[in-house]
Amino acid sequence: MQSQNPPGTGTLRSHPRFLRVWGGQVAGAIGDQLVPVALSLHVVLHGGGAGTVAGVLGGRAGGLVLCLLIGGVLADRMSRSAIVAYADTYRAVLLVATALLLDRLPMGLLALATVLVGAGEALGRPAYRSLVPTLLPVSLLEKGNALVSAGLRSSAVLGALAGASAAALVGTRAALLIAAGTFAFAAFTVFGVRAPAPDRKPSSVLGDARDGLRAVYRRPWAMAVMAATCVQIMAGTAVALTLLPIVAQREFGGGFSYGAVLAATALGALPAVVLAGKWRPKRRGTVSMLVLVCYAGLPLSLLGPLPLPWTIAVFALGGFVVELFFVYWLSALQREIPAELLGKVLALDQLGAFALLPLGYALVGPAVAAFGEGATLLGSGLIVGVTTLATLLVPGVPEFGGSSRPQRTTR
Repeated sequence: MQSQNPPGTGTLRSHPRFLRVWGGQVAGAIGDQLVPVALSLHVVLHGGGAGTVAGVLGGRAGGLVLCLLIGGVLADRMSRSAIVAYADTYRAVLLVATALLLDRLPMGLLALATVLVGAGEALGRPAYRSLVPTLLPVSLLEKGNALVSAGLRSSAVLGALAGASAAALVGTRAALLIAAGTFAFAAFTVFGVRAPAPDRKPSSVLGDARDGLRAVYRRPWAMAVMAATCVQIMAGTAVALTLLPIVAQREFGGGFSYGAVLAATALGALPAVVLAGKWRPKRRGTVSMLVLVCYAGLPLSLLGPLPLPWTIAVFALGGFVVELFFVYWLSALQREIPAELLGKVLALDQLGAFALLPLGYALVGPAVAAFGEGATLLGSGLIVGVTTLATLLVPGVPEFGGSSRPQRTTR
């Protein structure tokens, strides 16, 4: 359990250190979104093909998958505020160098730039998530995590718009320098926030990673939810996002409808963070998993498809239920996982979410070829719904905590 929290309760405004770090990380999150958008447009404008564009867009996810666990281990070995500051400084310097060398870099190396930026995000993200419960009392965790999620969701929209606008109006080099500025600002807001390294016994990096896995294994409720989320993203998100542009082009008239549906997903999440910050049901796990069943509607809405306004509404609902789940889930992990293990567990949670996504994308094409588009969408929706409901059969899931396997004792 978390024990080192700031004294007092009050409101989020009573905790200026949290608000300062939050503001900086929102700025940095805009940079995270801005970079791949600006570089992908640069590739298109300079004659790059679909493979190069895919590499640039997928580089961020690749960097996250490669480095998230390392970031989790570091978050439990070093000062978390220092890690966040160093990760942001690293990305600022990297982007300044990329901007200066942009005309000399081969197109293929631009994908490497997004991988390196994603690696910096992976190193800093577990530390940031683990830092939140040291800046807020337990009673404000839901509100704090809701504000964190609102900032990240808003940054996703603003970053994409800023990347496209900056690349078109002032050029890719200026867009990269703007992104570097967001990371420099993010680093500045964290400097001076003292967060000592968690208490820990000396161990190897591999030993730390095993400790994180053991912490999840000892909590069947956490393992069940992580496994279900991994399957949902692979079978649900990958199928819906791969087939959405195809269905939009064929049934809804193309690009505008595609963008409208994607924007609805991000915007639908914003009311959820407000609700999660105010409503704290006793059985947060039951509420979270029941509403998450609605995520099955994303692939199912394309199985006809529904008229465009209804499809937009279903995707907005999908964003809403995922965000409501995420705020309660993250707060549960921050409460239930010991401080010295939290960074590793958060990294494993995020790694599980990203790890099978590339596999899911790779399987969509063969699934459609073998079973047809309709059967693939139907199967996707059923898998999401069944795996979500099945988690409620695991002890501890309805409460998001409280049930764990006893530790082995040695004689």
